[in-house]
Amino acid sequence: MRGLLFTGGEMPDMAVASLFFGAYEFSVAADSGLEAALRAGIVPDLAIGDMDSIRSRTLLDALPPDRVERWDVDKDYTDTELALSAMQKRGVDEVVLVGGSGGRLDHLFAIEDLFRRDFYPELWISGETIVAVVEGGTRRAGLVIDGLEDSMPLSVFPVVSRGGTTAGMSCRAEGLHWSIDGLAWDAGGYSLSNRVEGPRVRIAADTGRFMVVLPASGGLKLSYL
Repeated sequence: MRGLLFTGGEMPDMAVASLFFGAYEFSVAADSGLEAALRAGIVPDLAIGDMDSIRSRTLLDALPPDRVERWDVDKDYTDTELALSAMQKRGVDEVVLVGGSGGRLDHLFAIEDLFRRDFYPELWISGETIVAVVEGGTRRAGLVIDGLEDSMPLSVFPVVSRGGTTAGMSCRAEGLHWSIDGLAWDAGGYSLSNRVEGPRVRIAADTGRFMVVLPASGGLKLSYL
C-alpha cells in the first residue's frame, strides 16, 4: 500500500510534486506538514505530532478529532518519525515523503537518517530535488528515469543502514557521463553532480542501498524494475 507523508520545512511546488504521488491509499501530515498537504488539495487521513509549528490552529480544528494524534513537545521522536511509524502500523509499505528540506540543518540530518532504517521512504520530494532509493535484493533494486534533459545533474550516495557497513556495496548505471560501476563505495566513494547523457538513465543496485538525487522536474518519470 502506498502512502504520502507530508512533513514541515520547505514546501515543494505541489503542481510538480503531485505528479509523483502515484495511486496512494493513505496520507499523513507531520505537524506543519498539514499545511503542505492542504496546499496539495489533500485532507490527510492522519495529522500527527506536537503541533508546535502549525501557523494556524484553525487548520487542525477543521479535521475530525479521530484524524488528529497530538504528542507532547518533549518526546523521544521527531514528528516525522511518528508519522512514519503510524504508516508502518497501518500496512503502508511504499512511502513518498513530501517536504523536509530547508530550514534548520539538524532537522535535515534527522530526515536523512530516516533512510538508514529498515522502514524508510522510497521517494523524497523536497523543495528543489527528488531523491529515489535503490536497494539490492528488493523490489527497488532497479530504477529507470525517463524524461531527463541532456547534462542534467544526477548524484548517487551510498546509504549505510544503522549498524551496517559499506563493505561489498555495488551499484551500476547506464546513461551517465561518468561511470559509477566499480566505484569504491566502501572507501567513502560517491558520485556528485554526475551528468546524464540522453533522456533515460538506468540505475541498478546489486548490493546495498543508495540514494539517487536529481532536480525536481515535472517531465520526469520514475519506474522501478
